[in-house]
Amino acid sequence: MPFLYSVLLVASVFFYILYEHPFSFYLFAFLLVVPIVLFIMTLYTARRTKVSFLEANTTTGRSAKLPVRLRVSNTSGLPCPNLMIEIEYCNLLDGKKNIMKINTPVYPNESQLMTLTVSGIHCGTVDFRIKRCKLSDMLRLFSFRVDRRSRMNFDSKCTITILPEYTPLENGIANYADMGLETDEYSKTQKGDDPSEVFDVRDYIEGDKLNRVHWKLSAKQDKTMVKDYSLPIANSIVLMPDMMRPVNKQDELELFDTLIETVASVSNYLLESAVPHRVVFFNNSTKRLEELNITDDESHGTMVAMLLQAQLYDENDRSLVEYANASENQRCGHLIYMSANYSPTAGELMSDSELAMKYTYLLVADDNLSAGALYDDYAELVPVYPGRIAESLQELCL
Repeated sequence: MPFLYSVLLVASVFFYILYEHPFSFYLFAFLLVVPIVLFIMTLYTARRTKVSFLEANTTTGRSAKLPVRLRVSNTSGLPCPNLMIEIEYCNLLDGKKNIMKINTPVYPNESQLMTLTVSGIHCGTVDFRIKRCKLSDMLRLFSFRVDRRSRMNFDSKCTITILPEYTPLENGIANYADMGLETDEYSKTQKGDDPSEVFDVRDYIEGDKLNRVHWKLSAKQDKTMVKDYSLPIANSIVLMPDMMRPVNKQDELELFDTLIETVASVSNYLLESAVPHRVVFFNNSTKRLEELNITDDESHGTMVAMLLQAQLYDENDRSLVEYANASENQRCGHLIYMSANYSPTAGELMSDSELAMKYTYLLVADDNLSAGALYDDYAELVPVYPGRIAESLQELCL
């Protein structure tokens, strides 16, 4: 359009010179005035146009489409044929930024809603940001940015959390309560055999052991009362996902989809089976080791959200090294280490640090890796393939 206008302007100049008639002057004057009018109209409209996200935070599933909704408001009485909106977005896991551009007309005295459908291929936390907005006139001679100061009063950022898909599991769960683990946490729903903590006091039933009789309370109640001991559970099972960036892998986010879905599915299965557990991982965004006790749906949801907001790092076995060097870590019954990279020193480090009584290495791998291709002397090595989590873990006893 600018080129066409230039051609018309040059033609009108020759027409004015060669053709002595008022019409040639009017045409030349009109073409000279048009840019001035368009300049004023576009500048005025740009200062009265606001662009914002309708919702600041949204949650959706990985298989669903991401609904990104924008509000475009034009409080002037002038239309504008073209508004270019440039949106920058990135998944916090890998930090790679992408740009998408939208072109739409701006109608006068109107607030319109726009819904963009973005495919959520990978789970994680995706940040959207309105990077730039430009208004241009119908001839595209001038373009002006929408005033940033006006956009600061609106939502120029949006976060969409793409949740992992849960895989139903039916694995056996071992009981680590009788292994002498040190812990200050006890089950609130199941009784056990730890005499250091009383779970409940009840009436005597035939067959109860005499050493569990509560003699003082029995004397007060004038009937025989017995004690049920508690079940230590806090350090039974520890899930440790390693957030290291996959080395020499084409689709690193696909592998981390499998990693996060494995953590979430195993944790959810343990929670449904009333087995409290811990999830430990190094959070690269906060530069610290996170240790979360998973005892209910709320703590499980918090754990998943923190994993989706964590960033990938390049150090090998960072979570395991930080946990082994922690001064207050306690030995657990079963340590399940999950990674998309095979580290031959991980199993040895777990064993030398005496972090658990049983070690399992869940290696997230592509289809090219066979189950018998790798072997670890210190941990049970189990390949986990994308899209086949339940099949990969079917022989694993938690």
